[in-house]
Amino acid sequence: MSDSGPVGFRVASDKPFLIGLGVLGGSYLLIIVAMVLADLVFLNYADQPLLGNEMVKQGRHVDSGVTVVTEKGRRYFFRAGKNETGLRSSGGAIFDTGLFTATDVEVTLLAVESGRPVTASLRPEVRLSGIAVTNNVATLTTDEPHGLLWGEFIRVSDADAAGWDGVREIADTTLHQISFALDSDGAQAGSLGLSKPNPLVQALRSRDIRFSIKLSLISCTLTTLFSLWVAVPIGYVMSRFQFRGKAVIDTLLDIPIVLPPLVVGLSLLILFRYMPEWLSDFVVYKWPAVVLAQFMVACAFAVRTMRVTFDQIPQRFEQVALTLGCNRRQAFWRVIMPQAKGGLLAAGTLAWARALGEFGPILVFAGATRQKTEVLPTSAFLELQAGRTEGMLAVSLIMIAAAALVFIVARTLGMKRIFA
Repeated sequence: MSDSGPVGFRVASDKPFLIGLGVLGGSYLLIIVAMVLADLVFLNYADQPLLGNEMVKQGRHVDSGVTVVTEKGRRYFFRAGKNETGLRSSGGAIFDTGLFTATDVEVTLLAVESGRPVTASLRPEVRLSGIAVTNNVATLTTDEPHGLLWGEFIRVSDADAAGWDGVREIADTTLHQISFALDSDGAQAGSLGLSKPNPLVQALRSRDIRFSIKLSLISCTLTTLFSLWVAVPIGYVMSRFQFRGKAVIDTLLDIPIVLPPLVVGLSLLILFRYMPEWLSDFVVYKWPAVVLAQFMVACAFAVRTMRVTFDQIPQRFEQVALTLGCNRRQAFWRVIMPQAKGGLLAAGTLAWARALGEFGPILVFAGATRQKTEVLPTSAFLELQAGRTEGMLAVSLIMIAAAALVFIVARTLGMKRIFA
């Protein structure tokens, strides 16, 4: 009987495992990148022309096509629908979305299939028919309804007089007129061009949005300071001491994390019904309600971060300091806190970013009043309610940029990864 000898052992390749990890983790990262890119790509950052009313009437396509009467030499904005490939005029066919100059008195929509609904859009570019200046207030008259509202912005360009060019806030408007303030030395202009600024410019020039940016920065900073003030002692006690009822307190600290945000706001609103009237009047539906609503949620994340931070610091360092003559307060400030700087920065950054994105409790407890309790999330909500999708996305991009900037600064200053 002969020995077959030892059987060789072969280590399996790690590639399938690493590829699986890469696919699972990369898919989530891909979704995040895709979301941000979608917001960036959706907005049109170029100025838009002022357009009049829709000229294409509702109906269905016929074999001969749908004809729309136009003014020769005038510019129109065309956008094809689901059942149109373009339009035809004496100058040829037009397939691209955008402005074109009419070369004939009519154009015909090119349909994919007859008998289906008309979904294309054709709108004339607004032209000025009059310019008047009274007490440094310019009033422009248009030959078509311009569709702009009071408080929106308009860009004036190519003016033949000084003091006109630039982005102007509309002070008053009617169907065919637009009024805005001029510079003190603005002279009478004979001709100029009008366009709508891109959404980011309008958002940054809007007084409502600027107020919400200011209130967001102030409230998030106050919330972060209050959160750290509470999170450090609670995190230290929960990390270092064992006592009766600790599990109950630990559960209570998690409630703001797991509760739906609207429930947090509703609970605060009900709580303040039992408070003294003077306190309720000072807080509810005022700016202190914004800070309190943000604090209730952000502080819970800061507490968790600080507890994990203190858990990672060996108790032996503190015990050695106590044996060398320090009391617990001195050991805390001289030994523990210098080692907890990274966790403190992480907790503050997380609290600030969480407060910035808080919406539900603020909407219920503080309301969404312009230039009173309006923060960036409520600005996005109000823009969406008004049907201004571009404005909502512009506010969203401002929030993304602010949050990214805070995390970049924190990581630059040495914030460690959050293991919570």
